[in-house]
Amino acid sequence: KQWYQRRVRVKRINLRRTWHDKFQHVVQVLKPMKFHQRGLLALLAIFLLWFCLSVFKVHIDIEIVGSSEQHKQLHQNSGLSPHEREEVRAPPRVERRVEQPAPAYIGPTNLKPIYVPWSDNREPYDKKKEDDLHEVYRFNKYLSDRLPLNRDVADERPPQCHHELYPPNMGKVSVVLIYYNEAVSVVFRTIWSVINRSPRNLLHEFVLYDDGSVWEESIGEMKGMADEVSKVVPIRYYRNTTRGGLMRARTSAAVFATGDIMVYLDSHCEVLPGWLEPLIEPIYRDRTAVTCPIIDTIEWDTMNLLSGKAPMSAIGSFNVLLNYNWYPIPRREQDRRKREHGRNWAISPIRSPAMAGGLFAINRAYFHELGEYDTQMNVWGGENTEISLRIWTCGGSLLFTPCSKVGHIFRHGYPYDFQGDHFETVLFNYKRVAKVWMDDDEEFYYKLRPMAREKDVGSTAARSTLRRNLQCKPYEWFVDHIAPNLVMEKDLVHYGQMFSGAHDKFCVDHLGNEGKGSGMSIGTYPCHNPNSAIDNQFMMITNDGIFRTIDRCLSVNRDDTLVLGHCYDYNEADYQFKYTPGDGTLVHVKTGKCVDAGAHTMATKLTAVTCNGDDRQKWTFTHNKLV
Repeated sequence: KQWYQRRVRVKRINLRRTWHDKFQHVVQVLKPMKFHQRGLLALLAIFLLWFCLSVFKVHIDIEIVGSSEQHKQLHQNSGLSPHEREEVRAPPRVERRVEQPAPAYIGPTNLKPIYVPWSDNREPYDKKKEDDLHEVYRFNKYLSDRLPLNRDVADERPPQCHHELYPPNMGKVSVVLIYYNEAVSVVFRTIWSVINRSPRNLLHEFVLYDDGSVWEESIGEMKGMADEVSKVVPIRYYRNTTRGGLMRARTSAAVFATGDIMVYLDSHCEVLPGWLEPLIEPIYRDRTAVTCPIIDTIEWDTMNLLSGKAPMSAIGSFNVLLNYNWYPIPRREQDRRKREHGRNWAISPIRSPAMAGGLFAINRAYFHELGEYDTQMNVWGGENTEISLRIWTCGGSLLFTPCSKVGHIFRHGYPYDFQGDHFETVLFNYKRVAKVWMDDDEEFYYKLRPMAREKDVGSTAARSTLRRNLQCKPYEWFVDHIAPNLVMEKDLVHYGQMFSGAHDKFCVDHLGNEGKGSGMSIGTYPCHNPNSAIDNQFMMITNDGIFRTIDRCLSVNRDDTLVLGHCYDYNEADYQFKYTPGDGTLVHVKTGKCVDAGAHTMATKLTAVTCNGDDRQKWTFTHNKLV
């Protein structure tokens, strides 16, 4: 034995000497060469390596097995492809929490295209048919019918997403689609995109719920297509004979779902590669998490999918009018993500105050425990605000998942009615949210929406009881900890319409610039009726001296013009103003200049100029708090 060990040591020493001699020989050859000669030699070596790999099509397929039984099974199925072997391999034991890399996207490019039976994709394009169908469906339904239901789309996830690891078994998923008078082609393009881009061990079923459609295509043809696709993945098809509206339909459809997790999608979407795993992983880790994908745009006229690989830069929230909007991710949330997720923080889940409403995933049991939807709301509108408030204040969390992307057709108008006036329907729903969830700020909402004060919205007792039973936190907690864009009435000193001292019956107005981004100006405009919608003219000064509109805060730029900016992550000195009720002046603290209305009544911008006591620098507000 000792002799054998000595022989092994001698061979190892000789081998090291041999390689050392070879290395020295290479050094001696390269040493007299000039720099450009060495570079050419290196390029030649790289070219030869690439040539060998290309010609001989070298492929490395490493299979990792966790037991001798799996090793034996792997060899029994050695004739299958890696993806087919994955189907038959025994699942890893749960207690090991084995995580796997996100699968490479295969896509349906090699599949036979599937069309709706009436597609005329082989015929010349008929512009008149396009226009006629657009008037009914409010998107290019004619083109949609000519496109494959299983068309391919590019993988537009951020590059880091391709290296993410996910547990292999995160629960069974029920994909729930609600539709009303919808085109068959967009519904089943949604369904086929899910089938072709979702792991089969996760995709459990579809729930397809018809909320009382009256168009024949949305009834007979839809049911026939559902029966056919059910041969691939089960589709539970249900039809309501009367229209109930989105909230009632989603609540009813949830009763028929049997998966562990429900994913609600609008009926005119297309999911992108790798969409499902990052969407449901936070729910797998925490059953009270509710997740939303990144929403890309499918153009209503060309049906092109507009996407990009850049990480998400915005969150969803709502303002004091309860209208949904997009806002930059606050600095404190970015800092949390960097602290908790390290190098891959840019693709980590983002805490968002609210969801857009159409696309989200939730644990099925938790959805029922949380109270489903307020089924006294009508048609749609406001349900996303209500459920977002309920999720956050009642112990859950709401997250956007940057690696999960879904395309959505944003129509060119509404193809259906709101069972009455659109504004009145949404106002009805918003008042129910204010009564149940806004506590003392319900009154603040009526100051912004005076016409809602006397509106009958039925009893909210059941939803208020639900809130007490769930032991939900107050609205103030939500504003302080979750939604930094919001402001409460208790934080305001002067607010309402801001009247000019120089121009009678003229008020400060953001002139529609509030939604156009940062850096836009405000001006003056004839004062609106105070009992009507005064959104554009509702100005506020906070206890901290912040001068703001409903959605934006004001500062002074280098040209001494008042401009709009986002209401958090601001440089406090730039946004500080001081209002003096006695003389009516509003002074920009940093520059010491007064806000001036200018010489014209309908000014397109307000400026900060040297204070001079002129009436153009005097202002009054509707509401003033005694301090």
